[in-house]
Amino acid sequence: MALSVLAILGVAAAMVLALVLARPARRRNTGGIRRRLARPRLKPLSNMEREQLISQWTVIKAQFVDAPAVATTRADELLGRLATARGLPSASYEHRLRALSALFPAEASGARRLHAASEQAATGDADVESMRRAMIVGRRAFEALVMAGPHNHGPDAATHRTIALARRVPPQRSAPLLP
Repeated sequence: MALSVLAILGVAAAMVLALVLARPARRRNTGGIRRRLARPRLKPLSNMEREQLISQWTVIKAQFVDAPAVATTRADELLGRLATARGLPSASYEHRLRALSALFPAEASGARRLHAASEQAATGDADVESMRRAMIVGRRAFEALVMAGPHNHGPDAATHRTIALARRVPPQRSAPLLP
């Protein structure tokens, strides 16, 4: 009887050892999505598209004084359209944000804050100061997406000049003083 117990224990130990050392069964490859989102490629923008986007942002920025909630929502929508035009995933906001984080980690938090402020503005819970701050950091994300070249993630010199010109405020001329 002792020999049969030892044989059963030996077989059981061999089965446990085989299960532990065996390769795990192949699972569905979910890493492919992660890899694809980790290094997205930006589609190029034409100079006309860039100029239109920059002018739209300038209009939204000017609108902020009179209607901050509307301007914040429009800025978030414009940033989403720009990201989709550059080839970032359009399936969901989270996928787009992950791809933006992979390309521009520092600016992605600005896009996140702009989106949150836009949602708060839609419900009426946002104060003007938080929307203003969200617009400032959201602008950095917008500029990073507009300025990045199609194959590299650095600024394009022509776009950098265009953005710098859009930031400039024309000099204020005062009326001549009357004697």
